[in-house]
Amino acid sequence: MRRFFVQNIFFLILVNLIVKPLWIFGIDRNVQIAVGHEAYGQYVALLNFSIIFQVLLDFGLQSYNNRTVAQSPQAMKGLFPNVIIAKSLLSAGYLLLVMLLGFLLGYGGYALLLLFALCFVQIFTSLLLYLRSNISALHHFRTDSLLSVADRLFMIAICSLLLFHPSLAPHFRIEWFVYAQIAAYLFSALIAFFICTRFASLDWRHYDLRKVWAICRQSFPYALLIFLMAIYIRSDVFLLERLLPNGREAGIYASAYRFLDVANNVTGVLFAGILLPLFGRMLAKKEPVGPLVRLSANLLVPLALTAMITAFFFGEDIMRMQLKGMAADYGYEGNVFSLLMAAFPGYCIGYVYMTLITANGNLDALIRMALVAVVLNVGLNLALVPAYGAWGAALTCCITQTYLSVYNILLARKKLQLHTDWPWVARYLLFAGLVLLVCLLVRHLELPLWPGLAVISAGAVSAMLLCGFLSFRKIGELFRNK
Repeated sequence: MRRFFVQNIFFLILVNLIVKPLWIFGIDRNVQIAVGHEAYGQYVALLNFSIIFQVLLDFGLQSYNNRTVAQSPQAMKGLFPNVIIAKSLLSAGYLLLVMLLGFLLGYGGYALLLLFALCFVQIFTSLLLYLRSNISALHHFRTDSLLSVADRLFMIAICSLLLFHPSLAPHFRIEWFVYAQIAAYLFSALIAFFICTRFASLDWRHYDLRKVWAICRQSFPYALLIFLMAIYIRSDVFLLERLLPNGREAGIYASAYRFLDVANNVTGVLFAGILLPLFGRMLAKKEPVGPLVRLSANLLVPLALTAMITAFFFGEDIMRMQLKGMAADYGYEGNVFSLLMAAFPGYCIGYVYMTLITANGNLDALIRMALVAVVLNVGLNLALVPAYGAWGAALTCCITQTYLSVYNILLARKKLQLHTDWPWVARYLLFAGLVLLVCLLVRHLELPLWPGLAVISAGAVSAMLLCGFLSFRKIGELFRNK
């Protein structure tokens, strides 16, 4: 199982490392430069507002479906048609609710039209994620890996034309960016739908609205958990835009968050997508999950610690590189970025331990955890954002993720009898200390940014080998067919 996991996770990360950084820094970054902090900040605020209520599109169906099909692949035949009907009904309700709430919150005219378009981005995104959940549940991980970047490839093609064509670039507007996303997600969803029909025999003749209701009722705990997670993850930019209406602080936060977003998307999110069905099947067969938990943490957490420490030393330089050509306070934006990256280890711990707890079905405990996180996150944002702007939102994110990581580890220990290995914990502290020394050396030598980052990367890999997180011999064994 570990060989199967490593082979697929390396392929998944490789594919995403090729495509998603190109999307983030080649397209998304240039969109912000083209339209400015204010317009981009409003777009991100509206995007996050639409994402908060995305739970109505899914209602926990994706997690429920992934876990159910992973444990019983034949269940897909009956589930698929009913879930498609359920998602169609939920999409209509989502669109009505988000537009009504947007109007009541004071959005109007251009902003309301942009929110309307972003609702369709979420509708097609949710559909694509559901279709992919069937493919990953059936353990076709390489196909799912390619689908995970299909939407970005379509967007890169469309937006490259809009951003860089001489006759179109001077007139670029943020809504063009949104329309490109709608088209890309729709095309990708159609491809995923076709693949699902090839992987499983689906019975379209029998659907039952009572079964649809039963599925929604069973998946309600997943829906509630996802909704609460969306609030504590996505409310920051929305609150920045509402509490500080000029939009600049929201744009600054969005530009710093871009790095955290790409880090999450090419590591933790991908791990969780593979780990959920693997954990689900292993728990159903009563196989020990400890070795896979340890392997996942050994791959994710050192990477997160390296990114956090590097951001502390080079935050200002990285933000200057990203926003070259824009009028910006690089020192302030560097501080916001450094603080945000301090939340990355917490995210990575959650991708392993929270995924394990979800696969084990302990949703009541996760919901209680998420409720506390919502109160903590929203309360701190309301207190800190008016006084400290984007820096206050970044501090809130860091505190929230620290709380969640500690809770997830303790809950996993309690529910799955995972023991604490203190020598293993000590190795993480040693690793962090070694990376810190490498960063201090690079600063002392006054190396330029890119050579400095290369030295830190080499030092981090060496530290992983020294601390036993990586072993070329074991990795070679995992990739052998025998």
